[in-house]
Amino acid sequence: MKILHTADWHLGQGFYERDRLQEQRAFIDFLLDFIEREKVDLLIIAGDVFDTANPARAAEQLYYDFIARLCALRHCELVVVGGNHDSAAHLEAPKRLLKSLRVHVVGSLPEDLSQAVLRFECGGRRLCVAAIPFLRDRDVRRAVEGESFDEMEARTKAGIARVYKDMAELVLADKREGEILLATGHLTAVGGRLSDSERSVHIGNLGSIGAQQLSPGFDYVALGHLHHPQVVGGDECIRYSGSPIPLSFSESLEKQMRLLTITEENQLEQQAVKVPLARRLIRMAGSLDEVLAEIAELKIGKEELCPWIEVMLSEGEVNPSINDQIREAAAKQGAEVCKVSRKGSVARLDPVDGEVVKSINEWKPEAVFAQRIENYEGDVDKKTLTQCFQHVLDEVG
Repeated sequence: MKILHTADWHLGQGFYERDRLQEQRAFIDFLLDFIEREKVDLLIIAGDVFDTANPARAAEQLYYDFIARLCALRHCELVVVGGNHDSAAHLEAPKRLLKSLRVHVVGSLPEDLSQAVLRFECGGRRLCVAAIPFLRDRDVRRAVEGESFDEMEARTKAGIARVYKDMAELVLADKREGEILLATGHLTAVGGRLSDSERSVHIGNLGSIGAQQLSPGFDYVALGHLHHPQVVGGDECIRYSGSPIPLSFSESLEKQMRLLTITEENQLEQQAVKVPLARRLIRMAGSLDEVLAEIAELKIGKEELCPWIEVMLSEGEVNPSINDQIREAAAKQGAEVCKVSRKGSVARLDPVDGEVVKSINEWKPEAVFAQRIENYEGDVDKKTLTQCFQHVLDEVG
């Protein structure tokens, strides 16, 4: 029995006023070809199917076209759990219809945890999936009047650990002979390597959910949220598959999926499956001469989409002449520059009128709030206000 672990597709992501649909279509074509070739029995998407709670129609169409093509293969089922970018209600709206097509959706944690337990059997091999989605504060704790934010954060973390413990107890109590137990999740774990494109997903820095709290009895934990493929706490059976395409300039170009195989000996084996990149996101830094030299050496494959480049100059000021020089050099090589800035500066040069502006695409909500609170002189502690803001951000998804 073969299981494929993916996550963080972020369909419909906007990137410096550009869409990623071409890249995402290329990934889906590769994915379906791999599933058919390798006779994969179950595909898992561990959260963040979409980039926003209200995705564009083109992103929705890409998702449902993918499901139709997957179902046409007739041998692969699908498990989808909600992420912090997804709307649980939006994902679950066609849940009954999709179930008839062997597509299982768990957008939010059900009150009856048994509804998130999914069982599969193929070739005499058995798999039980505890389909745990992104856990919002309301899923894991009750509001307590007068509690501090530190207390709130501690109870949120304890609540998440409790969900995994309860799910493990539930599936272990009804474990079938020879059954492999797998859990999903969408969260930040201890020591996880972040990029510029992840959003903090709980109050404060929820970085204290460790390997021992995620896997009480599970043979594998398929995680989403962090976009770099990685192991959690040194435990090879707790993994982030990472995103299938780079979602920011800070991300590695090495993208992968995880292929799990339940062997004839009923052992769970796993391997990395490299995902080919349709488009590279390239970060260049240095002096103007160094950047121009790097651009001149850029090689672009025949099948590759136009690479996007971020330039960070280490010296001098960014002016219209320099901006044009960099962009023209890239264009000659078949690449496109998305951003030109001076190292240490958040400003960029607008390619139209040469003015230094700050594009909204370059700001995360947390960064906007940080700028606003920098000169705040009110009575409420800045740390408390920041925690309140992060709590609101989490609630709105």
